[in-house]
Amino acid sequence: MSRVIFRLSAGFLVGVLALLATVLYLSDYYTGEQQRLAAAGDVTGAMEASRRAVRLDPFDIEALQAQSFLWRQQREHDRAVLALKEAIERDPNNYLPYLTLANLRLARGDLDAAVKSYRDVLELNPNAVGASSSLAQTLAMQGKLGEAREVYEVLEEQHRITSQDRYDLGRIQVRTGEPLEGVKNIKRARRVAAAELNRSRRPLQQRQLLVSMDLATADALVVQGRYGQARGILAQSPSEQAPGLLELLNSDPAAYREQVITSDIY
Repeated sequence: MSRVIFRLSAGFLVGVLALLATVLYLSDYYTGEQQRLAAAGDVTGAMEASRRAVRLDPFDIEALQAQSFLWRQQREHDRAVLALKEAIERDPNNYLPYLTLANLRLARGDLDAAVKSYRDVLELNPNAVGASSSLAQTLAMQGKLGEAREVYEVLEEQHRITSQDRYDLGRIQVRTGEPLEGVKNIKRARRVAAAELNRSRRPLQQRQLLVSMDLATADALVVQGRYGQARGILAQSPSEQAPGLLELLNSDPAAYREQVITSDIY
């Protein structure tokens, strides 16, 4: 009798494993179909394949992330968020769905929710540099310059700060009582941007960035009281804003300084 029970148990286990293998195979198949159909422009077919993959494998999050992307393509942002939340429920220790959710919330202008999601990402993966940069940028958008500066300064201490991050840090320092350090960081970021000009795939945008960095340098110099150097930069700038700023500097430098300190960086 015990042998019969053992054989039945073994047979049942083999059957379960075979069924599980089949389910996982079908889930992978439909995930692949989703990718193929999406690349071919068949959004309806891709969405159906994604739904089947999600139903077949209750632990997989790849299909849900793909489903979220398809919803975003159709501007169904609420459904995209729900798909990502389900992915997070399935694998709460995976930071990638949190990061996608944070980026989606930022794109929708839901800054408070984006900040929370970026912090969730960093709690799971403190080395996610992109999340740190986006968190600092979002905090700056909220006007929380002190908090944004702290995030950028951590990146700087860890030698993981990008030139764009350094540029933002410099502008924040100018507005938070550290104009000398701000000038240094803006100029340093500009040197990197200038060196990348010839390698840039978007040279026009890169040149526009350099012009903006020059104006930011002039702003920082005004805050420091170095009006002569600021005038020199503004006089040579091709920016349409430069003549008006130069006129303001000549007529009322205190007003110019106040304008810089109270202005947003985004």
